[in-house]
Amino acid sequence: MKVRRTAVFLILMCISPGVLTAAREGRLIGKVLDPEGKPIADVTVIATSAEVDFREVDTTDYRGVFKFDFPQRFVTYTLRFEKGGYDPFESEQEWQLEGTARQEFTMQTAQPMADVTMLPSTSNQAIAAFNAGVVAFNRKELGTAEGRFKEALEHDPKLHHAWVALARVYVDEGRHQDAVGATEKAIALGSTDQTAWRMRWEAYRDLGEEEKAAEALLELENASIRAEEAKRIYNEGVALTKAGDGRAAYAKFRQALEVDPNLEEALVGVATSGVEIGRADEALAAAETILRTDPENEQALRVRYNAALALGDSGKLVDALVSLAAIEPQVARDGLFRLAFEAYDANDMPLARGRFLLVVSVDPTQALSHYFIGLINANLGNNEEAKRYLTRFLELAPSHSEAGSARELIAYLKDSE
Repeated sequence: MKVRRTAVFLILMCISPGVLTAAREGRLIGKVLDPEGKPIADVTVIATSAEVDFREVDTTDYRGVFKFDFPQRFVTYTLRFEKGGYDPFESEQEWQLEGTARQEFTMQTAQPMADVTMLPSTSNQAIAAFNAGVVAFNRKELGTAEGRFKEALEHDPKLHHAWVALARVYVDEGRHQDAVGATEKAIALGSTDQTAWRMRWEAYRDLGEEEKAAEALLELENASIRAEEAKRIYNEGVALTKAGDGRAAYAKFRQALEVDPNLEEALVGVATSGVEIGRADEALAAAETILRTDPENEQALRVRYNAALALGDSGKLVDALVSLAAIEPQVARDGLFRLAFEAYDANDMPLARGRFLLVVSVDPTQALSHYFIGLINANLGNNEEAKRYLTRFLELAPSHSEAGSARELIAYLKDSE
């Protein structure tokens, strides 16, 4: 009898796996990898399907592997992948296979928020607060980041970059309704950042507002289409530039900007072609727009200088030359010196002194600028400053034709103390 009972038990052991398999129509064995193809452990994977009221959660092991048993075929299952330091994403599985499938999924490393040194804002306080918020966000100090982005918006409520950044904080905190509000505000203020459109769709979806999520998804897709259309038009402008038709190219670049105002390549196209066809005002505006967010863009720095030169606007030309000094120091020095001497010749001493000071900030060895700064300071009664600059002039150019005058003036200033 004992032997027989054992045999029955063994039979049951053989049957049990068959019974369990019958309860499942498909199995997915997945593996989660980073962008370099290395497995990621401890990823939370959530599988759901509204069609069969299915929801299961698994966590990847040290090999990056997870597993789900799907109860029914011809059903769509949604997988959501989440782990700190990586961008969450979803994958839809239209399951038709009866049996086991293996699939790999790649998670992208979360991108740090851009540290923008210049923003399209007239408020220095807003810019400083925004950049402080970026630092806090990238350190995962979400509470501090939220406070600084809100501070930026107090100084400049129309700064849509701050609304997008605030939405990213809310998404990371799981505050979907607040994320919706922030993205709606950013988009209303003219943001064409696709991050804003994507976050708005994800927030509506996570809130379960299916109708609004569907509408937001359509608008996200339309935004992507607009971006691609703008690039296509821009490429037509490039082709026209190569063909030597600057005016037609300029029109194409302007058209591309109408489709996507943030397409920097099109702004560069407007700036460069604008100078070539005599549209200096538009070229200058385009170059300055680029430099607000990319202050070291060499092409924009050169275009701004050429456009200001064409316009004959000395104030804008001074600003352009100061920025140009980083890549063309000699051009900047000589241009600033000419403008400084023009102000000196017009007897506008405060303006002349300021411009000569800019010259020596670009090239501290420009001797004549030290001489004229000394003369101006002497005329204004700033004797100590006058002596300091005149002495520096003599150190730099002891044999200059004005050296004698400089020595006499230094002696006079000393005698008058």
